[in-house]
Amino acid sequence: MHEAASSQPAWSRPADPTILEFLAERDPEYPAIIANRIGMHAPYVETRCEELADRGLVEPVSGEVVYRLTDRGERALDAGALPE
Repeated sequence: MHEAASSQPAWSRPADPTILEFLAERDPEYPAIIANRIGMHAPYVETRCEELADRGLVEPVSGEVVYRLTDRGERALDAGALPE
C-alpha cells in the first residue's frame, strides 16, 4: 500500500490519490469503470484522469482511453505527495 498524499498541489483534487491507488493495484482501466469501483461519477473521473495524464501521472494505453499508472505516478504515490 502506498503512503497517502499529505501535501496536495493547487491543481489536484481529493479524488486524485484514490484514482492513482486504484490504477496502482489493477490493470489499465476505463474511466467509467474506475468511477464505478471507487464510487464517483464517470465524467468527473474522466476529467481527473485527463488532468493526471497531463501531469504525467497516468497515461492512456489505447485509442479508447484506458488509463494506467506511470512510473512518475508510482513515485508520487510512494512519496505521499503529488508533484507541483
